[in-house]
Amino acid sequence: MKKLVGLACGLALLGSAEAKVVSYDFTITVDHIVEMDNNVNPVYVQSSTRPGALVSVGEKMHGTFSFDTDTPKSVFYQPPAQAQGSWVLYSDPANYKNPIDAAFLNSGLHTTVPAGVKVNSTVQVLDNASVLNNGDGFWLSNSASYKGEIFTNLILLGDSTGAAFNSAAIPGQLNLSQFNYGSYGFSRMSADNKWVEVDCDFTTLTLSPTAPVPEPSTYLMFGAGLMLLAWRRKSRG
Repeated sequence: MKKLVGLACGLALLGSAEAKVVSYDFTITVDHIVEMDNNVNPVYVQSSTRPGALVSVGEKMHGTFSFDTDTPKSVFYQPPAQAQGSWVLYSDPANYKNPIDAAFLNSGLHTTVPAGVKVNSTVQVLDNASVLNNGDGFWLSNSASYKGEIFTNLILLGDSTGAAFNSAAIPGQLNLSQFNYGSYGFSRMSADNKWVEVDCDFTTLTLSPTAPVPEPSTYLMFGAGLMLLAWRRKSRG
């Protein structure tokens, strides 16, 4: 009986220390494409021929993104204090926790950052913030530099009524119906300063089930439970 109690304690500790990661599937439609060379004269185009962005206006896209609700507040930078409401930036430079990946259905292009590249990932939450005219916002961004190129992925959700959130904490759940607008954008700057930005409107946003991800401390706690079982067996022997 004592063995079962000890094992139950270990399993309980295992379950209580899961990382709070939520993931979403989304579909979008390309709304507009902008190209620019050497940071001057941006031009709207119907189709892009830039490497890594061979897409067209109206093209459909499917993607996923995840964020960890335990991502800490950034200690390096916080947005300006608001005359009304709150604007908080969350970031964990030591751990890449909030991936974004999307694939265009026609071209097959994936916009995820190449594997193994260090990514700067931030989550920003705005609650009745003055900068949004007292609206709410959820912004998730990833950026990285790789072989002279700069990649950026950005999720934007906004509610002009300020009713979506009641605090600037990272939300445990997002529902597209809470927001007046939702968009996904990615940009790519080549090593020779040829820049392209693709902006898309959300058509669906769905919470996807994910397996819990144990925190490192979970393994320590589970190990402690196993040690307790071993000690009890030894004491009975």
